[in-house]
Amino acid sequence: MSLEEPPSDLRDQARQNYEHVKNEVVTEGKQSILTKYQVDDFDSVLLIVTAPRGGSSLLFDILRHHEGTCSLDGEHDRWYTLNGICYPAFESDVLPADFESFDREKLLTDLLAEVGATERSGDRTHRVDNALVRLPLQFPNRELPYEQIHERLLAGESLNEILEEFGIPPLQYDEYAVKDASSPFETETIEDRPFVSSHSHKRGLTADDFERTLVLKASGDAYRLPWIREQLLPETDVKVVHLTRNPAASINGLYDGWRLNRGFQTYNVGDLNLEGYNGSLWCYDLPPAWVSEGKLIDVCLLQWAQAHRHILDGRDAFEDVLRVRFEDLLTDTSSTIKEIVEFADLGESALLSENVEDPNKVMTTKEPRHARWRDREDLVKSALNRADETYTEVVEELEYTEESEWI
Repeated sequence: MSLEEPPSDLRDQARQNYEHVKNEVVTEGKQSILTKYQVDDFDSVLLIVTAPRGGSSLLFDILRHHEGTCSLDGEHDRWYTLNGICYPAFESDVLPADFESFDREKLLTDLLAEVGATERSGDRTHRVDNALVRLPLQFPNRELPYEQIHERLLAGESLNEILEEFGIPPLQYDEYAVKDASSPFETETIEDRPFVSSHSHKRGLTADDFERTLVLKASGDAYRLPWIREQLLPETDVKVVHLTRNPAASINGLYDGWRLNRGFQTYNVGDLNLEGYNGSLWCYDLPPAWVSEGKLIDVCLLQWAQAHRHILDGRDAFEDVLRVRFEDLLTDTSSTIKEIVEFADLGESALLSENVEDPNKVMTTKEPRHARWRDREDLVKSALNRADETYTEVVEELEYTEESEWI
């Protein structure tokens, strides 16, 4: 299958500025790594797949504190977008397993661009380099003095203050992860705004770090599993964690996210007429059979059901797959993480153990609370009652048939 590249001035501008930053602005150590290595040079990859609002941000944040891992600062969908491997080149987020008309070498290098190694002491230089790598994707239509920004950040200046000098509201960058805007954003970016969350225990890569395990997560990978196995990482040791969450909690979280002005917007699919939504951009993943009219709550159900349907159908492409319930991660964090660590052959990590005892709050739309979906129980159940056979089959296969367990 081939891909006809859609015209995109913004994408071209983002690519041009990103290549400049990657090749001329970031520190020499990072430049060297990106010249010699690609993401498939890691000995092993731990891939977390789930539906959006399925709890993967929490699980990813915990696991990336393991001192035997490397990771990006957030989701990697932006690199697919930069390479045009997304809507509207495809009708949805589904990537056919036989799709091979893409620049594999370039994508594998792009995916490595912000990967760092976990280490207690951390490295501010790594975080500064990553901030510069993301700027062209965040603001593709702006010509910024990247070298000057890089120098000022290394000198300890605040990114927020620097952005404000150039007329860019800091809310459109890292603050977006924890704060809502006053109105929906209408501008196109390459990057998913809220999924940028660095931490202080990361440093730049060295050659030895490719013996570690790379932890990856992006909800869009639910629709890419056979393609990842056959085209992107055909020879890499990839272990898959299939993270599941009960439908009511997931659908409720999606409904919250659609209605917040927090940058969950992903695509401009044309006019939307969804009851319960007043924005103009699509949010989260774009499942097959998506609709532009109807009820928002039904779209949220479609996103949950289709993501898990595709994971269930596609995970057999991998030899090693572990099913993990988000409910278990919440109620028995230590045992659940121990199971994943053993599955991935990661060994012990003091930093991970500390984070398990006191996990960060990440990507929460509201204060976490068990069974929060019952606040709009009637609305959620109305969608479940209208659900089609795909939903019913997925619920049964994932063993979420007992509503009393829907926390």
